Amino acid sequence: MSKDHDRLRAKLPDAAPNDPGRIVVVASDTALRRLSHFRRLAIATAAMEVSRRELPNVIADKVYEFEGRIVWPDGTPYELPDIDDAFGRDGSFRWISDFVCFAEEPPRQHPQHRIIERLRLIDLYFRIVFPERARWIAK
Repeated sequence: MSKDHDRLRAKLPDAAPNDPGRIVVVASDTALRRLSHFRRLAIATAAMEVSRRELPNVIADKVYEFEGRIVWPDGTPYELPDIDDAFGRDGSFRWISDFVCFAEEPPRQHPQHRIIERLRLIDLYFRIVFPERARWIAK
C-alpha cells in the first residue's frame, strides 16, 4: 500500500450534512485529466474498500439523494447523468478494478476523454460525502 493510501484510510472524516442550501461544484475536465488528481482519486476510491460492482450503487445513492445544488465551475447547473450509462453499462464494472490499481501504480498517461464522466461522478461522490477528502484529491 502507498503512504497516501494508508494516510487516507487512517483519516475517516464524518460525512457532510445533506444541506439543501449547499452548493457543490463538479470538477472540470481539465482537473480530472491531471495525473495528480486522477491518482489521488484512485487512492481515495481504493480506500473505500467497496467492491467494483457496489461502487456505482454507493455513488448513485449519495449523488441522487443529495438535496443541495450541483453546478459546473461557471455556476451553471450540472445535470446528473445515468450512472449505468456513465459507466458504459458494463455489468462487470471491470474498469473500476483497473482504475483502483492506479492507487498503487501511478498512471503513465492522462485519462482518456471517454472516462471523464465516470471520474467526475466518483469525484462528485467525494465532494458531497467527504469534502475534506475531495480537497485533498483536487490539490
